[in-house]
Amino acid sequence: MPPALLLSLLCAAPSVELLTRVDGAAPTAGWVYARLGQRVVLEASLRGATAKTVRWFKLEPTTLSADNTQPEFHFASIGYQATAMPACDDRLSCPADVTPSVLPAVAQLAGVGTMGFQVVITTGAGATMSTPGLEAVKYGGLTRTVQRVTVRLDDSYLGYVTELFNTPYIFGSAGPDGRNQTDLLIGADCADLAVYARRRQGLKAQYTSSYGIDRQAPERHRAVSLDEHGVALDERGRRVKFGEGGVREGDVLHFPGSRHVAVLWKDVEPLGVLDANDLMIHTCWAPPTIEAIGGSHCASLPWRVLRFPQP
Repeated sequence: MPPALLLSLLCAAPSVELLTRVDGAAPTAGWVYARLGQRVVLEASLRGATAKTVRWFKLEPTTLSADNTQPEFHFASIGYQATAMPACDDRLSCPADVTPSVLPAVAQLAGVGTMGFQVVITTGAGATMSTPGLEAVKYGGLTRTVQRVTVRLDDSYLGYVTELFNTPYIFGSAGPDGRNQTDLLIGADCADLAVYARRRQGLKAQYTSSYGIDRQAPERHRAVSLDEHGVALDERGRRVKFGEGGVREGDVLHFPGSRHVAVLWKDVEPLGVLDANDLMIHTCWAPPTIEAIGGSHCASLPWRVLRFPQP
């Protein structure tokens, strides 16, 4: 077959691509990172054919946690399922809803996190074509070819932490040679969750473990015990303040006894002090969530409060 004819046939072959439109802007290819409140719409760009049926799917992880370290480092396989989105049937566009139906949703922050998407089209000629789906796996999870939409709360450090909601906990998520599962939105362990958000801010941070995170975020406060009301006390028996001159939202919590890292989310009653009722974002053998410090088996005394340098 002459090369020119072959090229013509290839160019004419039907194809489908997922594009994304944010707040009515021109549709673009590739992953989308949006803020909560922005309208994100997926569009199926079909070339060389007409659509008879159109089916949309969320590609959701089914694995709550995985371990890359035993018996030696490897990329543990993350399970996924395709969840139908019937409200978008036979439409070439579909709102990108990142609400999970498999992993537990974070009730306090509905509408944030990461989700994969796929469209499957049957053409008028009876052919079936689709964008990359469950078969597109590498480094333990879905590859970059699978369309992702990631919605964060806002542009703050804490806002970027929320991008990893709806992903599993993966112990040893960093991986060698830059094949980082956290950057690939496959999942994260506790320390990588905290580092990811700073990197997404465009600031210097290296993925590390709970043993090394204080080299990047030095200790600012330490709680060694709790009083009868669950309020954190320092080495001199003084209450650890929450607010001006004390700990603050977005500080990193390090629990050396349990080898755990979290991010301080919010001061709740009693206000003005660090206590067991205060909320943290963390991932500990379960997907990222918001939980009271005292309500987590992953938190242990002492509580070290770390802080990344200001930009």
